[in-house]
Amino acid sequence: MTGEFGRSRTGAELIYQTPDRAIDLEWYNYVNRFSGAIAGTDRSYGDTRDVMVTGFRQWDWNQKYGVQLIYALEFAAEEGVSLGSSHRWGLGGAARWRPDAETDIALGFMLEDRFEASILPIPYVKAVWRPCKYAEVELRATGLQNGVIVRNFLTEDHATTLDFTVAYETLSFVLSDASYGSRAVAIGEVPIRIGVTQFLEKSGTWFVRGSAEWIAYSRQSFKHDGLTEASFQPGANWGLAARIGARF
Repeated sequence: MTGEFGRSRTGAELIYQTPDRAIDLEWYNYVNRFSGAIAGTDRSYGDTRDVMVTGFRQWDWNQKYGVQLIYALEFAAEEGVSLGSSHRWGLGGAARWRPDAETDIALGFMLEDRFEASILPIPYVKAVWRPCKYAEVELRATGLQNGVIVRNFLTEDHATTLDFTVAYETLSFVLSDASYGSRAVAIGEVPIRIGVTQFLEKSGTWFVRGSAEWIAYSRQSFKHDGLTEASFQPGANWGLAARIGARF
């Protein structure tokens, strides 16, 4: 079965952060567009909503070593499916090592609940290296995003940042029931992304961000009771994004 797929997203994010903890609340609405022979079949679906709370709590032993509790709770569903019936969670821990001012490494382990599939144990890796005051390299392997982010600070005060990302990213939504029962879609994508972030005043509060990305690979797997019932692999595509925010 052939066809094409496109997606757009609108939403908001609120983060509370201190040196030893962070709470991140995200809300997004995805508009999904299918065309061709796949449109209108059980391999296509409507708009989806995603509400996620993630965070960590850290306890430091000294300036170099600490341990973290990492947690997540997500509600994600197609239109017409109750968000209360579509929740999953993640829970784990990590050890954090900061050998010097340029290096920050967190290594750990998580359990991740998945829609229409078994609980998955995954490694947790987050490492940041700052070779100079104008550059930063971040490695992530967290299940939802796995890849490398390179940031170039174009000004000494970090007011303008250019970043480059290559990653494997995942989304998952509960879908309306099919003839064989409840189901969910797991989406895996490989974006190559270039973005620019610009703070608008010297205080570094308000900022704007724009990015462009090339989706080199994408696959959607439709799951029921731990089994893949169908799959759909769109061709490579590109996208644009814009964001405005404030950091206090």
